[in-house]
Amino acid sequence: RRKFLKSNKSEFSHIEQDFLRIALVYPDIHFELRHTVTSLHPEEVVCYNLPPAGLRERIVAVFGKQINTSLLSVAADSSMAKIYGFVGKPEDANRQRTKQYFFVNGRFMKHPYFHKAVVQAYDRMLQDGTSPDYFLYFEMDPECIDVNIHPTKTEIKFENESEIWKILMASVKEALGRFSVVPSIDFDNDSMLEIPPYKNDLTADEPIINVDPSYNPFNVGKTAP
Repeated sequence: RRKFLKSNKSEFSHIEQDFLRIALVYPDIHFELRHTVTSLHPEEVVCYNLPPAGLRERIVAVFGKQINTSLLSVAADSSMAKIYGFVGKPEDANRQRTKQYFFVNGRFMKHPYFHKAVVQAYDRMLQDGTSPDYFLYFEMDPECIDVNIHPTKTEIKFENESEIWKILMASVKEALGRFSVVPSIDFDNDSMLEIPPYKNDLTADEPIINVDPSYNPFNVGKTAP
């Protein structure tokens, strides 16, 4: 096993990743991660000290205060699944995908199909090549998912994926709309274009109709007896 280990930095990155996948699921539990930077100076550094908090507070504690203003809450409850969590504002989307998390029943998962549902919900609000942040949690009947389709147990098969895809996209769209992220027309803006009132300046001559006052339609085709 030792000869397959990578650098200390790479191995710690994997540990940190697994640590966050657990800490973001259980915000009510106190987590702490310490790391010995070098073997020459074995001094432990506290990388994370996460006291019990709410879900939003836990995300902010992990990723910094700057993310707080970007988080838009998502909530959907149906007979198939309960979906809740947060998505980022479109202007904060970036090319890195370090803040994209799906969880189902307390388990981290990777799901490219559901990722497309989130991205599609933004509908042209994202710059090319960027992707939004999201922290989305699914709660559902364990009988409706299969966690044994991949050795790492991070890829999960859903029984009703297409229906849940629609619920997920609709809930993200609703979150974006509820917080007025979708651009709207400001009717109070003084810089709006002035549209002149319609004026009908066209003039036309009155039509002339020639009438024969002696014409009697009942006499057409009549012959004398």
